[in-house]
Amino acid sequence: MIQAILFDIVGTLTKVDGADFIRNYLGILAPRFAHLLPADKFSKQLLKSLEIAKNEPKPGQTNMQTFYDDFSKATGQSFQTLRPIFEEFYESDFPTLRCLVQAIPQGVKVVEYAIQQGFLTAVASNPLLPLTAMREQVRWAGLMPEHFKVIPALDNFHYCKPHLGFFTEVAESLGVKPDSCLLVSEHKEDIVCTELGMKLFFVGTLGPEIQTDYVGQLDDLFRLISQGNL
Repeated sequence: MIQAILFDIVGTLTKVDGADFIRNYLGILAPRFAHLLPADKFSKQLLKSLEIAKNEPKPGQTNMQTFYDDFSKATGQSFQTLRPIFEEFYESDFPTLRCLVQAIPQGVKVVEYAIQQGFLTAVASNPLLPLTAMREQVRWAGLMPEHFKVIPALDNFHYCKPHLGFFTEVAESLGVKPDSCLLVSEHKEDIVCTELGMKLFFVGTLGPEIQTDYVGQLDDLFRLISQGNL
């Protein structure tokens, strides 16, 4: 029995050109660190350190701790120096990137309906941004952070996708078992969640060589919920 529905945001609840977004994101972030690092060096190391956080989780460490360990070591800049600059950026500048993102109206409809029908809801995007930014991305989807019981972020989660620990951590944070969760995503890498017994609604189309529980569009998910077929 499904008790919780987990929603990926980027590509599932919002439309965005990923390459264009990263280019603009780095374009306004790197100058904040110009007094410490050349823009090119900063950008390359930021992406590299985020990959480390994603692919090499450390026991007991949040993703943010793993990121800062690598980024500080590589740049020679301390956590105490770096963090206030990042925090100011995410508070002041990050929201300006909203113009690059388009909310998918059906996303608002299906999230709100799921809540009305008694499902627990959580964000299931990769937690590679701090909570301030993840909450902002929820707003870009036309929703409010309060729509979700759990919002994984760089500073409050210990794993990233596609590590199974990420999906386990979301379920534990909701107080349910993985096999009581339905993940809604358009990312093929998320199929690994089924190894935990988690159900997957894949948004889009899949070839016959890939098997999952549900495939379709958000309107199809809305119908499944309304018909009581989850």
